[in-house]
Parts: sequence; C-alpha cells; structure tokens
Amino acid sequence: MRLRMNIFTAIACVLAAALLAACGGGGFGGVAATDTTPAQIAQSSSAGPSSLAGSNALPVVVDAGPGIFFFTGRKVLNMLYASVTLCTPGSTTACETIDHVQVDTGSVGLRILAPALTGKAAMAASTEPVSGSPLRQCAQFADGYTWGSVVTADVKMAGQVLASLPVNLIADPAAGTAPPSCVSGPAKNTVNLFGANGVLGIGSFVRDCGSACVGDAVSGMYYVCPDAGTGSLCRSTAVPLDHQLLNPVAALGSDNNGVTIDIPPVPAAGVAMATGTVYFGVDTQSNNAVGDARFFTVDSIGTLQTSYGGQLLRAVIDAGSNGYFFTTSSMATCTKNKAFYCPALGGVPTSSPETAAIVGRNGLSQTVGFTVDNVDQLFTGVQAALPGAAAPGSGLVGGAASVFSWGLPFFYGRPVHVLLEGQTVAGVTGPAIGF
Repeated sequence: MRLRMNIFTAIACVLAAALLAACGGGGFGGVAATDTTPAQIAQSSSAGPSSLAGSNALPVVVDAGPGIFFFTGRKVLNMLYASVTLCTPGSTTACETIDHVQVDTGSVGLRILAPALTGKAAMAASTEPVSGSPLRQCAQFADGYTWGSVVTADVKMAGQVLASLPVNLIADPAAGTAPPSCVSGPAKNTVNLFGANGVLGIGSFVRDCGSACVGDAVSGMYYVCPDAGTGSLCRSTAVPLDHQLLNPVAALGSDNNGVTIDIPPVPAAGVAMATGTVYFGVDTQSNNAVGDARFFTVDSIGTLQTSYGGQLLRAVIDAGSNGYFFTTSSMATCTKNKAFYCPALGGVPTSSPETAAIVGRNGLSQTVGFTVDNVDQLFTGVQAALPGAAAPGSGLVGGAASVFSWGLPFFYGRPVHVLLEGQTVAGVTGPAIGF
C-alpha cells in the first residue's frame, strides 16, 4: 500500500447483480523507517470471555457483505469480515457493535465508515498537538481513496478492551472534502462503494505511518484543515506516534506479537459462507502455534518477492485482496466477469494449475501451487468464497499494478501467521509472514 498503511490493502469489491469485480489493494509508498515503539494504550478484560475458547480468538467470516447489500442485490467476493464494538471513551453502555469490518493484513489501524454508525457511541475528536486543529486522514488504496477524521474510542474485540484507541472515521461529515493531494482514483466513502463497514488493519507494523510522519508532513496521510475551509485549504501535517493509527494487536496486553489467521479449505466450486478465526498472537498459545511454519520477512513497505513466469516480482501476502493478482499472457480475461481470468482450452472452460515461488527478504524461498479457475463457468451468483479467483493487476492504481498479490484465496486451508516488526518467533524477527 502506501506508507505504513503499507502494502496492498483492498477496498472490498462490490458485485453488481451476477457480475464480479476484482479488487486488489492499495498503492505503494516510500517510507523506510520502522516503528517498534511499544503501544501506549490502556487495556482491560472487563468485556468478558470471547465467544470462542480463549480471549485471543476473534471469529471471522467470508460472506455476502454488509446488510445493505442484501437490499440492493449486491454482494462481495472473497472478503474476510469481523465484528468490533466501539464505545464512548470511559463508558461501558454507550457502545455499538459494527459488523462486516474487513480484516486486512495489508494495512494498520481501525477504520470505520461513519454511515455504518448509529451515533450511540460518541467518539472524541483527535487534534494535532501544535495547532490544536482536528486531525484528518487520507487513505489511498489501489482502487480508490477514503477521507475522514481521526477520533478515539474504546474498542472491544475478542473479549479484550482497548481504551482510547485512535480510529479513522471515514466519511465523517466534519472532515469536509478531501484535498487534491489525497485524491487517487474514485472516492470510496460509502458502505456500498467500500464493500465493508470498515477495515481492521492488522498488518506487520505497529503504526500506520510510524516515525516517518513524526518529523515530516507526508502527503497522502495526515492533514489539518482550517475551521471554515476544506479541500485545497487542508495541509499535510506531521503527527506524533501516539496520535497515529495503531495496530490494535500491538495494543493488547498479551498475545500482541502478531496474528494467526485460520480459515478451513474452501471447495473449488465455492461456498456461500466460510468461517474461521483470527487468533491474536503468534506461537503464544496452543491455538496460534507455528509448528513447522517458515517465516518470510517483508521490507519496510510490507513487500516480499515472488518468482513467476520467469520474473522476480514485488509481492504481498494480503488477506485484503479478493483474489490472486498477477500478469500473464497465457490466460484470457472473462467474457462476463471481465475483471477476472477465465482459462480455457480450445474454447472449453478449464482450470489452470500454477506454481510460483515466494521469496522472503531474508532469502528464504518456497514454491507454492495454486489454481486459477474459470470464473464465468463457476460463479453462479451464490458464492461469497471462491478459491480459484484470479485477476490481472492492470486495473489497479499506481505501483500496485505490477505487484503479485497472494490474496485471500491463499489463506484458505492454511494457517497464516503475521509477525509484527521487532518481534521474534522461530528465530526470525518481523515484520514477517509465516505459513
């Protein structure tokens, strides 16, 4: 992605009627600085036990998307969702639970769309310390951008409570319109366009921008705007670490070195719903044990490499992308679902077995097999999880178009560990991805 929001986060792809849209992730930034500063967020366990065994277990689901889609005949494909609860800071009753928050390993921080809130939880506005002006944030994705405010809320997830967590409130009316330097592709400031009620960014970094935004005003990240002005009157601003969006996992009192995502296998024909679990922590409990998993380090913007088709490409392993994204001349795109690949042999729809090697920045390499299915043949309008969905990256914005993305289908049937920067497991220090 861009900056510390990192790699390749997808805005969920909205499907209109029976036609699918492929959605990869965000653009790329050039920030090289990391931030392993310990999180300074208060935590309690007053929310009680999780609905699964252990307070480190967050239930997740791949389904047809937010409720509004049911009424408009729309759905999403291969998007992983969880529910989080937001409360007025200090309150245990002024709370509301937000369902269908996209789980994303390619970004950092919690982002909620204002239209998904009822107003029961009153979040406190965050200000830029020097000017005292309300803090705004831009998020640039590979298929568009969002704009909103930075607020604080008490956040509950998997039986844990994080007090006064910074949250990006997308499409907050108080934020006005986005400045020109934020605009990248179409705006994604509604639930219908975003495909989710928010994003739970649990990637490999502690902050969404880190030390790069402390000393400099970085375009496309944090902004302040005059009280009476919006748009072009907004200016980029530097932001202290404790005002930046924070990886919620890093804020936990325990099981805070990363996450383990466990989704059972999905049949080739797809299913209407797939369930799984995000376990907080990597090798901290029996439910997130790494076993014989190998860890592949990523660079400061979250990329590793993939060798495919005779090329060594920048690559990401990203639960926020709704398919495999790569470029090949050996497969045509679909006739009906034009954004996807539809392999065929002699004009007959087929499946194409593929192999590629994932190469960590630590030099570790592993060949991985995957299958690209003919989406026109398989998709009936019912499936929410389709493991053979793949698409060219040419429709994505900026540098993301040339990246090989191992999207959510890569997660089906294998535990994937996301290790935070500065944390060490199995002799490897993060940021890293293990499987």
